[in-house]
Amino acid sequence: MGPLTLPQRLEQITSNGVDKVICGGIDGFSLNQLGNRGVEIVHDVIGEAEVAFNLFMKGRLRPGFCCERRGRRGLCGWRRGYK
Repeated sequence: MGPLTLPQRLEQITSNGVDKVICGGIDGFSLNQLGNRGVEIVHDVIGEAEVAFNLFMKGRLRPGFCCERRGRRGLCGWRRGYK
């Protein structure tokens, strides 16, 4: 059995009960397909996963966020030029 095709990967995500995805990048087709299947996508997030996850859990993570950890504090904001 070879690697999964894109439609197979999308089906695998939804069949496993995933309803939210945080990612660094996603193509428009996958974004639309997952959205049509009820999956919430927070895309174009860059930085440390733990910082992004904590912001998400607080309801503060948005598409285009840059999340970095410096010392004990997480520094987050929108990337310059993101609309």
